Amino acid sequence: MHALLWLLLPIAAASGWWMARYSERKKKTRSRAMLNSAYGQGLNYLLNEQPDKASEVLIQMVEVDPDTVELHLALGSLFRQRGEVDHAIAVHQNIIARSKLSNVLRNQASLELARDFLKAGLLDRAELLLLSLLKRKEYEKVVCQYLIELYEQVKEWSKALEIGERLVTLDSDAWKPRLAQYHCEIGDAALQRHDFDLALQEADRAWTMDPNCVRATLLMGNVYELKEDYHSAIETYRYVEEQNPCLMPEVTGEIRNCYRRLGRRENWEDYLNGLVERHSYLEFLQNNQMEQQLQKLAAQQLRYRCDECGFTGRKLFWRCPGCQSWSSVKPILHECRTSDSSLQDTL
Repeated sequence: MHALLWLLLPIAAASGWWMARYSERKKKTRSRAMLNSAYGQGLNYLLNEQPDKASEVLIQMVEVDPDTVELHLALGSLFRQRGEVDHAIAVHQNIIARSKLSNVLRNQASLELARDFLKAGLLDRAELLLLSLLKRKEYEKVVCQYLIELYEQVKEWSKALEIGERLVTLDSDAWKPRLAQYHCEIGDAALQRHDFDLALQEADRAWTMDPNCVRATLLMGNVYELKEDYHSAIETYRYVEEQNPCLMPEVTGEIRNCYRRLGRRENWEDYLNGLVERHSYLEFLQNNQMEQQLQKLAAQQLRYRCDECGFTGRKLFWRCPGCQSWSSVKPILHECRTSDSSLQDTL
């Protein structure tokens, strides 16, 4: 009898072990089935643009499998998308606080947390995280793009230039026209302080970045005009015709004033006649009798439109007030061509 019991004990132990394994497998299978079902449901909500319901599903999934970091990352992104930035920050901070977390996932969570801070307007915290990622050369291109947007918000143009030059190296020369605008921002500020040397230096740097940067030409012309170097001012302003003829109404007044300062009105008339021959829509400027009134009306008739978002206005903006794109606001060409006839009708 005792021998039989000794034989049955291993069998009972093995049976118990097997039942435990079976129960655990069944539980995992059930959990996996629930997760698979939830994945499908959540994906369906996302495809149908229902982020609120998708986040509810993700919360349930996290409760079923709290160790899955990817679920938490997805949940945090959805919270941010819904505008619940506080919840998104909490989720991503909890991920980073985990001790057993791979560098890849930690860096990913840090990037998402930086995006949360940007969304919440916590720019100092966002900058620290992004610079830390940049130092480790993680997500380098994406991090640079976020940093340059941050520096634009706070108007730290020197820092924006530093990151922008890195983007030129990483990405392409497509960033150069944008960097030219940063140089012009610094140059405009120098001009306001009457630091003419720095203003000229920044205008020249902008030209190096983008030879077609009209703003840099205007900046340089303004400096020469304020220094009473009218010959250089005229030569600089006239260069706008080569860069973008439709922007000549932005500088014809300055060119006329410089010629008058030099006592060379006949040279202004000769230049204007040649300009009108090349660009007929500027014909209204030849009416000397009502020149000031015509120029005022011309300014009212001019229209500019952003190529990116469609914003329109009477004033030329170097950065679109609507979508914040640089160098995207341009003259509406058909209105440039018909502005002279419109003015005659108005008069």
